[in-house]
Amino acid sequence: MNLRRFGGQMVIVLQIQTFVLWSKMSAIAALTTRGASLPLHISSRARCCSFVAPVSERKKCSSQYYFRGSIGATRQNCVLHMSYSSSAASYSQSEKRFGKDTDQSPNDSWKTVDVPLVFVPGMKGTHLAFDDAAENNDTTNKKSNTKKKRAWLTLGNLLNFPPRPDGDPERDLSLPLTYDYDPPAQGEDGYEFASHYPRQHRGKLVPDGIVDHIIELNVGSRNTTNYVDLNFLPFYGHTTRMLRDIDKEYHSRRHDGKLESTESFQTQDDEATEIGGRGIFDRVGSFVERTSNWAFLNTTNTTAKQQQSHHSSKHCRPTAVFNYDWRRPLPELSTALHEFCEEKFPDQPVQIIAHSLGGLMSFDAMRKHPEKYAPGAVVVGVPFETGIQYLQDLHKGYFTELDRCRQFTPDKQFTMSSHWSFFPITKDRLEDRFVDVTERCKEGQEIKFEADKSGIGKKVKFQPKVKGDNAYFDFYDVDEWERLDLGVFGPEYDDLLTDEQRQLYKEHMSIQMIAAKRWRQTVLGEGEDNGKDCNAETFLPPFVACATDAVPTVNQILRRRKLSSQNTVTRKGRSSVNQWEYDYVSGRSVPGDGRIDFDKAFPPGFVSHKKVALDSAHAKQMCWEESGGNWGKIYEEVVEQAENYLTSEREKKSAGETKISTLIRSSLETEETSKDRCRPSEPFFISKEEKLKSVPLG
Repeated sequence: MNLRRFGGQMVIVLQIQTFVLWSKMSAIAALTTRGASLPLHISSRARCCSFVAPVSERKKCSSQYYFRGSIGATRQNCVLHMSYSSSAASYSQSEKRFGKDTDQSPNDSWKTVDVPLVFVPGMKGTHLAFDDAAENNDTTNKKSNTKKKRAWLTLGNLLNFPPRPDGDPERDLSLPLTYDYDPPAQGEDGYEFASHYPRQHRGKLVPDGIVDHIIELNVGSRNTTNYVDLNFLPFYGHTTRMLRDIDKEYHSRRHDGKLESTESFQTQDDEATEIGGRGIFDRVGSFVERTSNWAFLNTTNTTAKQQQSHHSSKHCRPTAVFNYDWRRPLPELSTALHEFCEEKFPDQPVQIIAHSLGGLMSFDAMRKHPEKYAPGAVVVGVPFETGIQYLQDLHKGYFTELDRCRQFTPDKQFTMSSHWSFFPITKDRLEDRFVDVTERCKEGQEIKFEADKSGIGKKVKFQPKVKGDNAYFDFYDVDEWERLDLGVFGPEYDDLLTDEQRQLYKEHMSIQMIAAKRWRQTVLGEGEDNGKDCNAETFLPPFVACATDAVPTVNQILRRRKLSSQNTVTRKGRSSVNQWEYDYVSGRSVPGDGRIDFDKAFPPGFVSHKKVALDSAHAKQMCWEESGGNWGKIYEEVVEQAENYLTSEREKKSAGETKISTLIRSSLETEETSKDRCRPSEPFFISKEEKLKSVPLG
């Protein structure tokens, strides 16, 4: 401990490690607590920091502070995640309180509900970290005591800073192209269906918590008044925080000795995770300084707390978050979700709240096990039919809105498996969302065509459709992808991939495309007859589908043949320039969320469901309204659905009791009637006079 002077102020510095690096990129900010200024210094290095506390509070803070820091990103925003927390011992004392604010307690009017609620995030919404124990298809799912380093999301990887080659092993998100072809004995691997085989190997990456906020900064001990919790630019943070709060309050009220229903929230703050790139704070110090100086002057938690208190009906209930590897095949993920719900809440019906890809998994699980999900599901922004937009991700690559990320290039994307289930099976399902304008261009017609420019995150206006020839091809035939030079089959990869490597891609794609096509046929009812055999309504627990209809969303891809004058050729003897070029921004745009069309975000018509319109972008949907999202409206649907289920259960119970009472009453009446039937028609006693009257004279 020592004293340092910053801007004329003396502050106490508590050195966490044996040394502290003071650099130009250090962030200095002031926290307001009890009307006084609390100077704070944040080190520019991720592995060493200084924590500053006022003298008046130093003796009261008996717990040891520790530092956890990470830099990450979401699909649409760069992420700076920094977390200061107290020791577990001091934290446990405040766990029984509601929320992060230790001065507030929940309203006594909150209703205690025993029905669990499980949240399923969307694609890229779960961190992935390296874990050596997961290599070689280790399916034991046992926790590793070794430190894990995140590959997704980190700011350095998102920005490719410092620049590294695309195949850098520390940033590689690809899955192995190797498989297990023989299914093990039933139950041996924890999955109930052998149909998941051949099964792709897992590699070294494992799920490592939910992407909560773009910027998160927690300072202080949770059981003291100088604790500050600042969160900015949320992704799933508003949702997970509220679910965690109501879960804690539920167990506090039940006095069951539990702090949380599951470890699904705790894994997001696992101390065994080494997060961020090497010295990344050194490289983005100015960003840290600007952000932290602004952050400490704003009480952002107030917004979430005010939003949370606005609901007229609130539930305290057990909750859990399903962390999963979103690169895996959709049928496998659906099974894993159901097993998670069975493991965490055995013999209990579960309600689901899901976003994006999580909605498809939930829909599948509900169709197969409706009794488990009897309370119902509320899904948000789910690509039930929209899929053509993902052609851009696979052919060009997904570089996020910053257009610098090199983790989703085609050679990496093609190893993943979940997105193969997004594409339509038939030409009728594709409609006019993929058109070829080559002939129109040859005829000299004026057509706006922005060749091979990324449309991800780009703001567009509502645009009319572009006329052209339907460019449909069989998305589930790997030979068609090769014929059209898509992704890894383009000439750009001729000199990067060997023939053997391309063959591995083809074998992998064939396996996954067969499974994905079967999934769309059996789960979504899509087929050669365009689902006409599914006109009969299929039973499903109550289902609410929320989707945005306010954001212009491009749902038409344009293609034209390129006339190249380049003479260079690849090792395979063909032009090094792809014969096709694509436009992902100039086609028709329709109401949606910027990623998914509104009218394509609902389940098939043979399933009864409720539609709810939102007005937020896809990545913001699970945030509070004051942050540009619709979480408040979505949560109202969750509460209403749960209330309807509880009412239904009470009515069933009441009806059952009435039926039992009726059966008992009927049984008693039947018994009484039987006794009456056993009685003689004449009385047992007849007087002497009556007998004499009955004797005939003479």
